[in-house]
Amino acid sequence: MLMLSALITLVVAVPVLAGFISTRKQHAGNRQLFAAFVGFSAAIVALSAILAAITASIIWMRPPLSPYDHPVVTGFGFIFSWIGLLSTGIAFIAGLFSKGIHRVALVLFVPAMSIIWLLAAFANFGA
Repeated sequence: MLMLSALITLVVAVPVLAGFISTRKQHAGNRQLFAAFVGFSAAIVALSAILAAITASIIWMRPPLSPYDHPVVTGFGFIFSWIGLLSTGIAFIAGLFSKGIHRVALVLFVPAMSIIWLLAAFANFGA
């Protein structure tokens, strides 16, 4: 399940990067395009954070030596998960202030991230 969520994260990253590139040069003159630029920037941060957390989970996934994870592993996942959650919220709010296809892309970013988090959460079952 972790590999599937990582794959979906990479698929979601393609339109986010396209939106970021399209709003990068135009954001100075228009507030709605600036909101889209901020939203796509936050979406890139959220995707990077969730990819870092998934990668760390894949690297550290092994038969448990004790019933509890090491505090470093737990702290790493906690910090990057919160960065991802806050960035996703910022992307959604910025999507409400943008216009056109940028609004659609940023508002639909939240359900896509929810699916990624749900698949990552299901990866913990049966471990």
